[in-house]
Parts: sequence; structure tokens; C-alpha cells
Amino acid sequence: MFGCYKKSIILYCLQRIADERTVYSVFHLLNGKKSSQTIQDAFLFQLTPFFRVYPSMTRLEFDQHLAEMTKEKWILEYEPSQYRLTDLGREALKEQLKKQPLPLNLNGWKYHQLSVVFWERLSLLVQVISNLMHSYSKYLPIQRKKETHLWLKQFLQDTKMDRQDLAQKVFNELVDCLENSSSIQPEFLISRLTGAETIGLTKEQAALQYSMDQDYFELQFQSILHTMLTVIKEKPVQLPLLNKVTQSAETEFTMTISAQRTEELLQQGFTIEEIATFRKLKRNTIEDHIVELALNKPDFEIGRFVSDKNVAEIAEAVKKVTSKQLKHIKTIVPHAQYFEIRLVLAVFGDSL
Repeated sequence: MFGCYKKSIILYCLQRIADERTVYSVFHLLNGKKSSQTIQDAFLFQLTPFFRVYPSMTRLEFDQHLAEMTKEKWILEYEPSQYRLTDLGREALKEQLKKQPLPLNLNGWKYHQLSVVFWERLSLLVQVISNLMHSYSKYLPIQRKKETHLWLKQFLQDTKMDRQDLAQKVFNELVDCLENSSSIQPEFLISRLTGAETIGLTKEQAALQYSMDQDYFELQFQSILHTMLTVIKEKPVQLPLLNKVTQSAETEFTMTISAQRTEELLQQGFTIEEIATFRKLKRNTIEDHIVELALNKPDFEIGRFVSDKNVAEIAEAVKKVTSKQLKHIKTIVPHAQYFEIRLVLAVFGDSL
């Protein structure tokens, strides 16, 4: 018995990293640790959808899941903190994903910050509009954050629309947005909205209503928000009000603050060594930042750091080895630096 969907996600991630990282790299990924290593792992093993999907999961809870899955003989600890799936574990995961598939539109890497703000604003907007329609002025706001209330006040001032028109337009845009994808269940989101005469369900209540594991419901709910954000980004003109809900919000997380500072210095023409000296950091740390840049910048110019010859040889080596461990790749291209290998994987990893 799985008991909770977190185990499915942990097993899936362990299967993806395939002995190449410790089990705690999975913990850091699900927690959303903003380190260069975690970010690189998310891209390297195609696990970006799960970045920070369980931010409140503790190390103690994670270890408990490992202990339970070890007891079930789904995973085996073959070295300290190194786990792999057993045949029984692979079969259990396969069957579980048939019953409860991974949400298709989940994108934790891109939307884990924006989706939180989006939900806070949207849920308060719907509640306030509903109460305005019924001329109710005394009610308890579903969201308590001061910044969310200030945003809504500004939104209503800027919109300058009759309450009836505003309610109808928001409704129409929500329908348009939610009908764009057949892979989500809009009722999960609707059940959590509070109006003048209805009280939205908590995550726990909604999961119970839909006879669903709480962890699985949470992923499905996040997937709906991520889908909506994608649609809004693609159709800002057709969805002007929902687009306003996303504006001036904390946008998607891309890079650590430290990596952004390194980027500024690179743009000014400083070398890696000069940046390391100036910032009083190790060269390896600056190299980590550059790998972050490569992962996040579509127009990243790898030629500044790796010759065309080395790029071609490293790419060929990656195709020959079954593992993505750097040491295995380096045995084929011993003259290449580990930093160069990491950069090639960051820029071309998906196509190799």
C-alpha cells in the first residue's frame, strides 16, 4: 500500500536519477532548495515539474517514507544514502501511476512562486466580486495577507467596471481558461472558491470529497494553477482580467541571487578567475553560477567557455555512455574539464 502519493513521487524521482545522486538530492528537489546542484539535477534528470511541489515536507517525514518503502522492499539502500528501486518497487510504481497518473501540466520549476500569489489573488477576487453582487459588506476575507488586499484594492480601482460586468467578464475568462485543457479537472479549483453564499473547501476537505489522497489532490490542484498560468501567458489579450491577476506578482524563479550577480560581472567582461577574486568565492562556485545561467538562458553563449571542438567531443561522449555521471563521460574525453562537461549537459542535455 502506498498510503500517500509522496511515495510515488519519491520513487519516480529515484528511478530518474538512477543511482547517480544520493536520495537527499530528491528531498532537496521536492523541497525546492535553491542551490546550483539541485537546479542542475532538476534539468539533467528532467525533474523540473516536481521542483518545490512539497515545500513543507520535513527531512524526518522524508526519512519515514524511505523506511516504509524499504520495509515494503520497493527500494534498497546499497550504499549510505544511495537507494535504487527493486523489481518490486518498479512494478509497484508502474501500477500506482496507472491508477493515479502524474499530472501532465505540472511545472514546479516555472510556476512554484507565481502560482501561490495567483491563487491568493484569484480566490480573494472571486469572493469580493461575489459579495459585491449580493451587496454584502460584512464577511471574513478568505485571504489575510495585507499585500493581497492592497493588490485587490488597486485592481478594482484600475478596472473601473460595473460590478455586474466585472463578475460576468471574470466568469467568462475563467471558463475560457479552464476549458483549454482536457487534462485537468476544473471542479477541483471551483470547489475551493468562496463566494457570498458558499464556503470553499480546504485542501483536506476537497481531497476527502473527491475520495483522493491529500498529496495527490495537492499536485492536481497545483497542475490546474500551472495550466491556467500557461494559458494566460499565451492569451493575455483574450484574458485581460486574469492577466492582470498575474501582473506585478513574484514571477517564476529562475536563478539564485548569487548567480545573477555573477551574470552581471560576466556581462561587464570579467573572467571567471577575476569574478572569484572580486567576490571572494571559490572558482567552483562561479562555475556553478555559469551552469545556472546555461540552464536558464536560451541565448547562452557556450563558446565563451567551451571550444567548438570540445563541445562536439563531449556531446559525442554523452551519447556513448549510459550514465550521466561526469566521471564516466570524462573517461572518454579526459582532456575536457568537468566544468565544460557540465555546461554541455546544461545546454544540450535534452537533445543528447
